[in-house]
Amino acid sequence: MSENFTAYPDLFSGMLVCEVCAQLIEDAKYRRSHWVLVDGKVEILDKGKLLEVLRDPPVGSLIYVRSGGRRHGFVRALRYVSTRSYAALCGEDEGPLLVPRGRLRYLVELAERAYRALKRRGALLNGCDAKEWVHEDLCREIEVVRGDPAWRVISRAL
Repeated sequence: MSENFTAYPDLFSGMLVCEVCAQLIEDAKYRRSHWVLVDGKVEILDKGKLLEVLRDPPVGSLIYVRSGGRRHGFVRALRYVSTRSYAALCGEDEGPLLVPRGRLRYLVELAERAYRALKRRGALLNGCDAKEWVHEDLCREIEVVRGDPAWRVISRAL
């Protein structure tokens, strides 16, 4: 690993790094991309495919959603995988999240609906501004979920 690698504290103790982890850490494209890890294989995702995977994450997967692509935000999450009940997500800023599948599906659908109506991601992350409250029901729904780390991850996926 590079001398510039700053996520050493996030690595778990031990003397070895698995091949997949080493690949993810050493190749900057994984830090700068959204991806899904399933059965030791990493697939880089465009936004369309990312939303598709977020709607129904494969069992045994980990989904990574980057923000600025400056950090190895996924290092702490590499030990988590999705189950039939929970989806394993990792946001670059939020770290590992285990989200009930029904909740995740609801958040993805709400984010897509809100983005279509409001035409900007800022409303999803910071709340509706005065002129957007013409969509009162939608703005109220956003207010309820705005503090949820999974919501922030999903909002960046749009």
